[in-house]
Amino acid sequence: MRISGIIIALLILITAAVSGCLSGKEPQSEDNAAGVPPSADKTKTVDSSEERVNSEAGVTITAVNLGNNEFDVKLDTHSGSLDYEMASISYIRDSKGNIIKPESWDGGIGGHHFDGILKFPKFDDSAGFELVFQDVAGVKERVLKW
Repeated sequence: MRISGIIIALLILITAAVSGCLSGKEPQSEDNAAGVPPSADKTKTVDSSEERVNSEAGVTITAVNLGNNEFDVKLDTHSGSLDYEMASISYIRDSKGNIIKPESWDGGIGGHHFDGILKFPKFDDSAGFELVFQDVAGVKERVLKW
């Protein structure tokens, strides 16, 4: 009787975990309208001029420029756990090559899906800039350009 209770509890936990992974939004396709093969261009505009997506090595990073030096950043995967300290692995590279480290990250860490706001100190974005994430899922550098 005790073993059957344990088995039922385990089945409930497994069902909850699987349904949680399946309920998340699927990563964006790597196809793009310009006809550039996915391996040649991993960064692309998806919906507006403020959103960028990078999808490599089974991990998708989506960043939306909210203005005021803030970015809504989402990470998604369906294998492994996303155990990344976003404030430690990200930075802005401005048009002059200057590196600007973030002031804060208010999001989560770990699991298959997490998101939050990455905030940077004021910087000059008039000539364009790059939001860079280092060493995510074995990819040395993911660059999202604005």
